[in-house]
Amino acid sequence: MCQVPNQSKPGPWPDDGLVAEAAYLVARGVRPMALVYDGMADGPTMLELASRLEAIGDPGAIPMVVDHGDGRTGAGYAVAGWVIDLYEWVTSVDGRVAVPERHRHAILGLLLGYGSAAISRHQDGLEGRRFRPLTQLEPVSK
Repeated sequence: MCQVPNQSKPGPWPDDGLVAEAAYLVARGVRPMALVYDGMADGPTMLELASRLEAIGDPGAIPMVVDHGDGRTGAGYAVAGWVIDLYEWVTSVDGRVAVPERHRHAILGLLLGYGSAAISRHQDGLEGRRFRPLTQLEPVSK
């Protein structure tokens, strides 16, 4: 992995071959979206990300760079504009407030190409504990 230049907090950028493969899989309909970068990014870094995605991409995959509104950016490829819109909404600061976490994870899973059975298995692993972690519970007074 190499570093994306001009980043306030550098994050890894995958090998160009892996990025090209992600674009190829989106373009061929294997998955609606592929993320190749998720990290901190300022304006110049987002421009660099977009330029690299455009240079490496596949004609059937739309390069996307989405600012999450909290300094983080997601970048990759999507098959259609509505996929980018849904990803942007569910990962935005407002979306994280509006969409319950379990549903947000399910939406992201579907966008990334996971099947409903895989998402259910993941969700089932989260089902049983419906209480605050012990570190957040108030001590019992005697």
